[in-house]
Amino acid sequence: MNFTKKTLFWFIVLITLSGVFFFFDKKEEEVKQLKEEQLKLLPTATKDISEFWINYIKENRQIKVAREKDGWQLVQPLSVKGDTKAIEKLLTNVVTSRKDAVLFEKVEHAKLVELGLGDPEVEMGLKSASGEVVIVFGERGPTNNVAYAMFKGMPEVYRVHSDLKKEVSQDVYALRDKTILDFDPAKMRRLEIVKKGMSRVVIVQSESKWNMLEPTTGMASMAKVLEYLYAIKNGEIKAFADESPADLAPYGLSSPMLQLTIYQEKKEKPFILMIGDKDRAKRGYFAKVNQMEKVFDVEEGLVNTLLSSMDKLLEGDAGK
Repeated sequence: MNFTKKTLFWFIVLITLSGVFFFFDKKEEEVKQLKEEQLKLLPTATKDISEFWINYIKENRQIKVAREKDGWQLVQPLSVKGDTKAIEKLLTNVVTSRKDAVLFEKVEHAKLVELGLGDPEVEMGLKSASGEVVIVFGERGPTNNVAYAMFKGMPEVYRVHSDLKKEVSQDVYALRDKTILDFDPAKMRRLEIVKKGMSRVVIVQSESKWNMLEPTTGMASMAKVLEYLYAIKNGEIKAFADESPADLAPYGLSSPMLQLTIYQEKKEKPFILMIGDKDRAKRGYFAKVNQMEKVFDVEEGLVNTLLSSMDKLLEGDAGK
């Protein structure tokens, strides 16, 4: 009986100690998480940001981006669809960045100028449901991985990672959508390829059967046709040549060197990609699609692939 009472006593002691250790471990974890939260530059999440802007003060220019129902939209300096992946990456890097330490609680203007904060080059504003904040970025510190930052209207100066200012220093090209054609290759029902001086290529797809109608008839290679289409789908605009061209002739697009027309299931209008003259300065080709007014550049390698592969889409020619 004595033995049983002792066993029960120590069992209760162990349970109690386990509970105490669990309590302190939990408290320690909560304190650690709180400290981590306090080290974050912004007490918000990327998904909560509805709008942001970057002012390049000395260059007198601004980029402004807003979250719309169908994704991110550039508002300034022009109204175009945003590159969701690039924008989310930028915001995540800013929101999750750490303020290593408060360097100064309050500082004179002369010191702010010395730190690059009195006459800054770049500032970034972010808007969410909790309000608006503007981060002012200063110069690098004595070591390469440290820079200075502060919130507009607040006296504290923080140390942040030097890459943060570089991350924020984006151009319009980096943040705007660079999709050439937004279509689904698997839902293609007809493909027409017209190259100057060559016979037209026509391929149709119905009920998973892929057939070539021109320049010869036969079974088309599903793998090669999809590879061809995905080269366009996954390609990116290399540069933006003219947002509102008055004349397409200077770009070789009034009579394009290559034209691809893609008819897709459940779409009334086809997707048309026109390739014009070579842009030797940018090592690309001028191009245009029927859904947009602008003229842009595509990679030389993409055009070479489209040209070299257009006569290898027939089943049996795939290995040539």
